[in-house]
Amino acid sequence: MNESDTNMSARRKLWFLDDTQPSLHMWVFAQLCLGGFYAAIVFFGVIAFIFLLRAVSTLLPEDPYAAIDLLDQVVRLA
Repeated sequence: MNESDTNMSARRKLWFLDDTQPSLHMWVFAQLCLGGFYAAIVFFGVIAFIFLLRAVSTLLPEDPYAAIDLLDQVVRLA
């Protein structure tokens, strides 16, 4: 390496300090973050769906015909 190469590298700005021109590094970083965000939405969405099913199953009676009988009693009272 000659002296002009070392001076140029010392004067060169880092990519994230450059002006407003788009950089490939930032594009890749943005795409990785967006993919991670989508993956988190899917992951937590599945977990929320499972919890929702568990919550609904605790509200329902164990006997599936008990809900029909209960509805029949309510209709008779009205």
